[in-house]
Amino acid sequence: MLDDGGLSSFHVLRPWWLLLLPLLLWLHLRLRRTYSTALQWRDTIAPHLLQHLTLDGASHKAWRIRPYQLMTLAMMLAVLALAGPSWRPEITPFTEDRAALIVALELTPSMLAVDQPPTRLERAKQKLRDLLSRRKGARTALIAYAGSAHTVLPLTDDSSLIELYLESLTPALMPETGADAAAALALAEQMLAAEPAPGTVLFMTDGIDRTLASAFNKPQQQEQILLLAFGSDAGGPVRATEGISEGIAPGVDMSGLRAVADAAGGELWRSTVDTADIDQLMRQVRTHLVNALSDDASVRWHDAGYYLVWPLALLLLLWARRGWTVQWS
Repeated sequence: MLDDGGLSSFHVLRPWWLLLLPLLLWLHLRLRRTYSTALQWRDTIAPHLLQHLTLDGASHKAWRIRPYQLMTLAMMLAVLALAGPSWRPEITPFTEDRAALIVALELTPSMLAVDQPPTRLERAKQKLRDLLSRRKGARTALIAYAGSAHTVLPLTDDSSLIELYLESLTPALMPETGADAAAALALAEQMLAAEPAPGTVLFMTDGIDRTLASAFNKPQQQEQILLLAFGSDAGGPVRATEGISEGIAPGVDMSGLRAVADAAGGELWRSTVDTADIDQLMRQVRTHLVNALSDDASVRWHDAGYYLVWPLALLLLLWARRGWTVQWS
């Protein structure tokens, strides 16, 4: 589906009003016959004579809109407005705030590489802060993972709590080495299982082994999987911290991340120096919510029929033209 529903979601809320369209077409043809000299006499005068006995309106005066034509157009617009065209669901602020976002932050030694200064991890934390500032009042949770996955903070609408814990997260805190993104996904799925609104899982990582793609391939899953990659293609030295020794981190395997994203039916972006990546993330989270709500029969759809009132009002203004009423006589 397209963003905000799109043309693939176009439908009418009150389709029975469309039954009037054939009646309007019949009425238009009847009025056209009434106001056309040629049509009035075609059953009485031979066609080869009629064309010489009638005047072509376009030849002796400028073309103009007839009242019956305007009336037909106005009535068709009114019928379409009453039918209630719609292509996007109405998302209330309450519903939007309930759209859960689970952030899975990788805490491996390679995230301390300085190829994306100050480090990949610090850049990821800053991006998460930017994301939280855009989601004020929305529900967000934080998972940290390396060789195992752990809940840092469950779903909360208080972004300041996440920022409080975020500062102290380092790879040295993780009890097991490795990068088990599948475990983080399983933990996120447990959090989202009881959620009434569709959720999103965002992985902030510098790489996921492509062999884990099968764990992300779940056709029936409701959650959306997004990946935000940190680091350069060349890699870089790892900054030594408590419990983590110096070393060289490999470059980001974008092809492996792409394989995982494709398996999950999700999206992959590379971290940018500006907010373009956060803008894309926010759009994708909203798009997923809109598309999921589009499949819910209980969702209220936005009635766009009101938009047709304005062109209808402009057409009706033509009834104030001088001589318009006389043309009906």
